Amino acid sequence: MCHRARKSNHKGVASTSTFQNRLISAADSFWVLPVLLVIEIIETTIFPLPYEALFVALCAVAKSRIWLFVLITGIGSAIAGSIMYGLGASFAEPVAAWFGAEATLAELTAVIQERGASFILLGGTTPAPSYLINLAAGAAGFSFWQFLSIFFFSRTLRFAVLGAVIYFFGDTIATYWNRLPIWLRRGFWIVLIAALIYWFVSGFL
Repeated sequence: MCHRARKSNHKGVASTSTFQNRLISAADSFWVLPVLLVIEIIETTIFPLPYEALFVALCAVAKSRIWLFVLITGIGSAIAGSIMYGLGASFAEPVAAWFGAEATLAELTAVIQERGASFILLGGTTPAPSYLINLAAGAAGFSFWQFLSIFFFSRTLRFAVLGAVIYFFGDTIATYWNRLPIWLRRGFWIVLIAALIYWFVSGFL
């Protein structure tokens, strides 16, 4: 019985190690950069992907590339923001209707006309629906270059802070994490996966 338990445990460790090795290989490869860029563009436009989870996982296994991942995220955000700004400037009303957010767009447009810079900054640094803010910035006729510089700065800042936490405290967090009971760690992952599924589904409701 003990022998079987040990064997089963080794299998679980090997499985975890294999996954970790694959993640490390992916994080160190060249192709992860364009893939990360595309995912960030999709996530910042209309498709609610759990980008932060991917970003954290890659940073945790490839600390030497954290600032490169931050830069790629900022560039992807700038591209996506420009797309949504352009749609807002040209097709604000039909796009908002497609999202079922006409009233929200009208409110955002009014707010951006009054204090656009602070609102765009808020949209980039928080989990607020930035695609709506970017649409509204285009619809309100907010200066494109001012919009782009604020949004790029805010999104880059958000992920730079997240990257810095992983860079300086990642090992300490991992040590404390490994000390937690297995049931608590599994419970955390169940809650996290459920939250990500809810976030994903609610983006289309």
